[in-house]
Amino acid sequence: MNGFKEEVKNFKQQWPEIRFVDLLFTDINATPRGKRIPVEAVEKIEKGVYLPLSTISLSIEGNVVEEAGLGEALGEPDHICYPVPGTLTTTFNPEVGQVMLTMMDESGSQPTDLCIRSVLVNLLEQLHQREQFPVVAIELEFYLLDKNRGTHGAIQPPLNPIHHDREYRSDVYNVENLDDYSEFLRDLNDAAVAQGLNTSGALSESAPGQFEINFNHQQDVVNACDQVILAKRLIRQVAQAHDFDVTFMAKPYADEAGNGKHMHLSVVDKDGRNLFSDQEGEASPFYYQTLAAMLAMMPDSMALLCPNVNSYRRFSASMYTPTHANWGENHRGVALRIPMSDSHNRRIEHRIAGADVNPYVLASVILAGLLASERFTFEQCPPQLADNAVELPLRMPDALIKLASSELMSMYLPQSFISLYLACKQRELADFEKAVTPLEIEWMLHSA
Repeated sequence: MNGFKEEVKNFKQQWPEIRFVDLLFTDINATPRGKRIPVEAVEKIEKGVYLPLSTISLSIEGNVVEEAGLGEALGEPDHICYPVPGTLTTTFNPEVGQVMLTMMDESGSQPTDLCIRSVLVNLLEQLHQREQFPVVAIELEFYLLDKNRGTHGAIQPPLNPIHHDREYRSDVYNVENLDDYSEFLRDLNDAAVAQGLNTSGALSESAPGQFEINFNHQQDVVNACDQVILAKRLIRQVAQAHDFDVTFMAKPYADEAGNGKHMHLSVVDKDGRNLFSDQEGEASPFYYQTLAAMLAMMPDSMALLCPNVNSYRRFSASMYTPTHANWGENHRGVALRIPMSDSHNRRIEHRIAGADVNPYVLASVILAGLLASERFTFEQCPPQLADNAVELPLRMPDALIKLASSELMSMYLPQSFISLYLACKQRELADFEKAVTPLEIEWMLHSA
């Protein structure tokens, strides 16, 4: 916490209009939780803020998952949380700032390994001890929506702000479409700059009302994930101000492309040399070992990368979403895509996760693959677009079973976190499967 008082002092000087600060802690679904305090009290949080341990184990609906064992079974204990250095920033509300918190274990001496952000920090430290320094860049897709629902309460694309007609067609990379939404995008970009987010612009994606925001590559992997949390919050705030709704659901429309969260990965040594390339500039053995490890872990990690029932609706070969654990150069239909690059920026694009994934979970799975690379030889890397590539589990119950029995994932992620995650997701799945859907009524009310 050294230097936090100085951070607060500089923040108040730069943003004298700020009256309140939101203290943010993310649960297992990466949903920001916390409290709002007067800006005059911010310095005091250097000594810690207490939040219930069960805050980690909230369901997607915001309820404590008692099966996770962190709530009533323990008497709802509080754990102390400390501010994350460098995360005291503005929000889109000119009177409100924000700062992220990290939760400590029962002793209060170190971060709890039930929190996936802390797990990611530990994985990164292990890689740094090997003098391997991951570099990541993240792409985040989202849909703008009309706040008004359509027929039978269905979500619908927004009305174009300039032409005032409803978006209805795919128009990939349409620059004029960006002009139509220029006020929203300008406010989003200005607020992102004010918050210090490492973004490189937005583009119109492949479905009506869909956009993508890109983050520049950086070596601070944890901070890259922090920025995704803050960016999603910002996008929601700016959309609200422009009278849009917004969603990061993996598959909000049955017949349109889903929302992805792709992460690009390269690895450098202490001198900045790309370890995915050898001295001659060709792909290195380490590069192929990493591909082999990531592909081997992919079926077991699907439950982590696809956290919700809706996540699995995104997968379709016709929508450039992978259904097998495969890889290929310059091919958007594979799980691990190798973008066009030279020896200096050779990288792997991990294309499994949707926009609903917890970014710390996504990064942890990818870094676990890096750590596991030492268990594989470069000869074990399958050929590109292999015909015998393993089929991925594309239903949530199947994916949860794979994770529960995975020896490989438990080597790199704490069993305590895996057990917590499984308990939360099994409860959500059980609640979902109890629901009677409108489609069931339509099909079976009179025909069953």
